[in-house]
Amino acid sequence: MVASKNPSSPQVVESPSTPDGLDTLNIAALIYRLEAGMPLLVDANETAKTRLQIGDRLPITDPWQWLDAQFCPVPRHDHPALMASASNASQQWQCFHIRQPLQPLQSLQLKVSALETADGADDTIHVLVAIGEITAVDDTPSLLSQTQPHLRQMLGNLAMGVCIIDAEGYLRLVNPAFCEFFGYAESELLNAHFRKLLPARHQPEAEKHHASGFPEALNQRRAVEVRLQDGSTRSVIIEDTVSHDEEGQPQRIAFLVDITERLDVERRLQEKNRRLEYLATRDHLTGLHNRRFGLEMLGQSLERSRRCGDKISVVMLDLDHFKAINDRYGHAVGDTILKEFSHFVAGVLRTSDTLIRWGGEEFLMILPGIDRFAAQTTVNRVLLQLVDRPLSAAGLRVSFSAGVGEHRQQTLEALLEEIDQALYQAKSAGRGCVAIVPVPTSRPEAQDDPTLSTL
Repeated sequence: MVASKNPSSPQVVESPSTPDGLDTLNIAALIYRLEAGMPLLVDANETAKTRLQIGDRLPITDPWQWLDAQFCPVPRHDHPALMASASNASQQWQCFHIRQPLQPLQSLQLKVSALETADGADDTIHVLVAIGEITAVDDTPSLLSQTQPHLRQMLGNLAMGVCIIDAEGYLRLVNPAFCEFFGYAESELLNAHFRKLLPARHQPEAEKHHASGFPEALNQRRAVEVRLQDGSTRSVIIEDTVSHDEEGQPQRIAFLVDITERLDVERRLQEKNRRLEYLATRDHLTGLHNRRFGLEMLGQSLERSRRCGDKISVVMLDLDHFKAINDRYGHAVGDTILKEFSHFVAGVLRTSDTLIRWGGEEFLMILPGIDRFAAQTTVNRVLLQLVDRPLSAAGLRVSFSAGVGEHRQQTLEALLEEIDQALYQAKSAGRGCVAIVPVPTSRPEAQDDPTLSTL
């Protein structure tokens, strides 16, 4: 129940209820409850429900956007309902605007006053917003301010997207290309915050960048991911500069160039180059380094050993009776055995070791940091574990013969020849064994056959 019809003076009510008496004066009345400084609309008279299309779904947060007299969005901390508690609150009618979805912009003349409960026991703060005049506003947006005709004409004719953003981050001007790119109508972009055009994950950083670089920063250029009206994302280059409007207020003019297709082409090219590099250095069947690249790696490893004085051993191994497997079970089974064998051996070796497919059923191991005897122990361990490991769907068990050599400052070609001779000795000894290249001495009797080790 209303004690006074003067909406500018404090009202005393038995409880925070709608001042229906203002309906006779055609004054829309809204009651807000302030919770932690935030306004919540808890009631409205029939005039407000009808003219502002609120309905009976109360309490609610504002179903519209508040704009000030200059059509600028009102921050939450400047909500009209909070004016009643301001020390400099004016008792005059003030102009605001509200924007509702699918409704024309409306201009409001309003006064705000605090409401008091009859017994004064309730500490909850309620505020009455009396709206004396509501008029529709033609808000058909102009792409650019009429006070900047030359700028409007220049930006409006550009094929690239252009926008002007104020210090608070709100879009003040947009050109047709900008609207077309993002898929929004002009009315949906003007006075909206620029974060509307960004994926949520990029919004905090973008707002921080805008605040820290405004208005001093000039001629910035950066790549940004943006979000279109349909929810899809694109990559753009933004090049912007800071200028001032006719009132001297700073504004950021941003030019957008879509680089999504270019980035896609670059990514595909990078993927193709990586694929070509992989094919050039890898064996297509096993995924191991191929012989050509393996020779480069071996040469680099020997040079590093020669320069630093580190030990390095090299092993050549050959699967036993592999031709018989291909002849009996077919090449598909043979290929599967080569792949599974490669995966197994690579998994047994150290991360510093390298396994190379030398060709056919031959493989080369580069074992840095160990001499030929330690390398023989390593290869024997692999050979022993392989005995109990069936390969392929046929469950075949295979073995290999191996020749082990150690770098002693000889050439790469000489080392490979020594290892190949040791491998031949291992095969001649019955296969399934490892032969070590002997170290030549000045004594003739030292030129014996390679040392053999078998399972």
